[in-house]
Amino acid sequence: MRLGQIVSTSAAALAVAGFAAVIVAMRGAGDPTVKGTVAPQVAANESTIPVMLGRAPVEAASSATPSATPSTSASPSPSRTASVAASPTPPVSTAPGSALRTYAASTPPPTSASSRPTAPKTSTSRAATVVTGVRLPLGYSTGTATRVITVVASSHTRTTATLQAWDKAPGGGWLKHGSAVTAHIGADGMTTAPSEFKSATPEGSFSLTQAFGRYSNPGTGLKYFKTRPGDWWISQSGPLYNTHQYCTSGCAFRLGSPNEHLYYETPYYNYAVVINTPSGSSAYPHGSAFFLHVYPSGTGPTAGCVSIPSANLVSIMKWLTPTAHPRILIGVA
Repeated sequence: MRLGQIVSTSAAALAVAGFAAVIVAMRGAGDPTVKGTVAPQVAANESTIPVMLGRAPVEAASSATPSATPSTSASPSPSRTASVAASPTPPVSTAPGSALRTYAASTPPPTSASSRPTAPKTSTSRAATVVTGVRLPLGYSTGTATRVITVVASSHTRTTATLQAWDKAPGGGWLKHGSAVTAHIGADGMTTAPSEFKSATPEGSFSLTQAFGRYSNPGTGLKYFKTRPGDWWISQSGPLYNTHQYCTSGCAFRLGSPNEHLYYETPYYNYAVVINTPSGSSAYPHGSAFFLHVYPSGTGPTAGCVSIPSANLVSIMKWLTPTAHPRILIGVA
């Protein structure tokens, strides 16, 4: 043969051999039963397989060194895919120059519904019921009072009445405080025009701010003084009309009638609460010394005061307090 034919024939033979080698290599890459040097290259390139981790994929870094073997398939064989899916963590390549890029480690993996923390349950309590009361039996003004006493007679000529204590209800109206008690009033009944010369109890709405008695304070929150021999209530005309005064000699008022010597008016004034009616020169002669005081058993009407048994009076006095701005309403219903 000529030299040219020998060269071309050799080149053709080498080409055929090379083609056959490529076919064998490709078969080895796709068939795990074929042994060869291609398999390690496939293992080194497993980092190119996308794997799902949590909610974000783990994918090969762009800087990872690509495989020098072009014959390796980008798609893994079924057996390789199964092993990756069963693995709880993605396979890590040990090939030089390979790297994995993951999402932030702070992103928590999904958890099952049973393991997720749940917000604490809060019980919805039913709204508290606002208590409402009833109307008072008398229509007089109560001002800012939250505690009121009503004294109600069935007619203007009656000498007894029904006394009832009341608390203002949160939702409006009034609630009874304790039980009703029979009260004794003036011998001339009730009147809208009280007079120093009539034994009638005044009608209207009056504040309660002062208490006193022959005995020590039983527990009332009102201002209280224990009477002494020098304590008087003035009923004579003048600037001291219808006021409390203390004097033993050289006094600006008469030490006798018509003024009342409080210390010696017992048992009526063992305990008493002042019913605040007008005082001073301009108030004369429209009545003075109107008190809510002790009713001695077996006695009759008063000279214009309101009287109830001692035990009932003490209970009411303990209930009275300045912060409630208490009032007494007296009238006919």
